[in-house]
Amino acid sequence: MYRSEKFNPTLFGKMFHLGEKLSSGNRWLKLAEVLPWEKLDAGYGRYFSTGYGRPAKDSRLVCGLLMAKQLKSLSDEDAVAEFMENPYIQAFCGQEYFALEDVINPGILSERRKRLGPEFLALLDAELSAALKANRDLKFRVSRGAAREAGFWASLLDKVCSVFGK
Repeated sequence: MYRSEKFNPTLFGKMFHLGEKLSSGNRWLKLAEVLPWEKLDAGYGRYFSTGYGRPAKDSRLVCGLLMAKQLKSLSDEDAVAEFMENPYIQAFCGQEYFALEDVINPGILSERRKRLGPEFLALLDAELSAALKANRDLKFRVSRGAAREAGFWASLLDKVCSVFGK
């Protein structure tokens, strides 16, 4: 089941409100402003049932972590660790307050990549690429190895899905 977090009240408050303490000139916050989060949320929500089951993690959190992982060439575990340590990445991923406890398990990223499949991951990559091309002042450098690896994993996922008929 998936419910968009924008319709649910936030239940945070352990530390500081991210909007009051962060520099608005930060590259993560600038990137967050230009990404089409509503479009990504709509695409993400299609992969979950409505009305029953355990609620899925918010699309902005998952998509933000997948983008941070790609931009910084991190493993799932390192992406989550970076999220827990960096208030700018937490704000990029839609958090309103700095999280002190674990918000997401690294295994969720792997599960979401499988569930969302190559079509959604291509959409995510296309929107990230378009945002970075339109805003060249954002100083993110995606290594060629990371881009090659992303293509490798997408092709591997396609092959596995074709073998199992999914």
